[in-house]
Amino acid sequence: MLFCYRFMFKSFCTYFGRKKEKVMIKLEKANLYNLNPVNFLLSLLIVFHHGFTRNVGFIDSYNPLDYGVITTIERYFYNFSECAVPIFFFLSAFLFYRKFDGSKEKYISKMKRRFWSLVVPYIIFNTIGYIKAMVFSGRYGGALDYLLSIWNADTMPLWFIRELIFFSILAPLIYRIKRHLWLSVVVSIALIILSTSGLVGYRSFIYWMPVYLMGASLTENRISRVCDIFERASSRYLMLLLFVIYCLAAWFLPNGSEKGNAIYSFEFTLFRLASPLAFSYVIISIMNLNIKVKKWMQYSFFVYCMHAPIITLVTLVYSKMIPAFYGSELFQFFVVIFLTYVLCVILAMFLERYLPPVWKILNGKR
Repeated sequence: MLFCYRFMFKSFCTYFGRKKEKVMIKLEKANLYNLNPVNFLLSLLIVFHHGFTRNVGFIDSYNPLDYGVITTIERYFYNFSECAVPIFFFLSAFLFYRKFDGSKEKYISKMKRRFWSLVVPYIIFNTIGYIKAMVFSGRYGGALDYLLSIWNADTMPLWFIRELIFFSILAPLIYRIKRHLWLSVVVSIALIILSTSGLVGYRSFIYWMPVYLMGASLTENRISRVCDIFERASSRYLMLLLFVIYCLAAWFLPNGSEKGNAIYSFEFTLFRLASPLAFSYVIISIMNLNIKVKKWMQYSFFVYCMHAPIITLVTLVYSKMIPAFYGSELFQFFVVIFLTYVLCVILAMFLERYLPPVWKILNGKR
């Protein structure tokens, strides 16, 4: 874990410069804080993760070759796309703490912004999910059931936003932890042990605290000092190697009911938490390309919040219009993902242009 923290510091510093002042200047020039291309890729992976046509999260065989071609391919995308959530947590922490000094004034200011950017959209989109459940599943249990669905985020995959809210509330505590590298490592190890033992749920901020602390710690002055330690290391090749290992691990790692409840297994927990480290090569490469941000890249938050009901709708229409044929499920898998993303972007553009007040609220005043 200590190596992971130091290596992440090294990776970013090697690319952007050694001294903190130079690092921050180059970060701004490299447009690192404009993460639209990265967020677009991650939101697309989220759609991939929820767009499968078979229940690839709960299959019994550990050997991918036993699943058949279609399930094997979908299962690989399911495992590979596990990287999206931890990287989102990592980047969210990095952006939150890069200018957070732990003061009461900064905390209050952050909380006010997070109320509009997280809390309000969380309630609205979960309400949309509850309406979807009423229409398609006949669910209705009254006011209490509605409130519980909001709290549990059980009609929309928005638990990530709920945990970000918790992380924001705990910002003063996290700030004090992440200022001490040794304390961050100790806390992370303890929480990983809790997570792999099944005592902490996958959809809990406690489970994701190690990767969040890793992102938060990137804003510390110690970055330059760690760079000095690793200045002779060839981090580029090591970063690429880690990404290749991640791609291979996504094929072989158990998921679902394989080998028991693999969602809490040590190897899968490590696979998730190490994904920001493994994808550091990809993230830095994207920054290095200096991609011109396209309009459709700027709707990642809306896509994340709205993709679930759109997937349900597109799948329903597809199944009614397209007859089954050999390999049709795999074809459906990619078509539904593509159409879902396109429709989410079109809907976002429509709201932004014709209903700007509504769009501003739905998009968290971004």
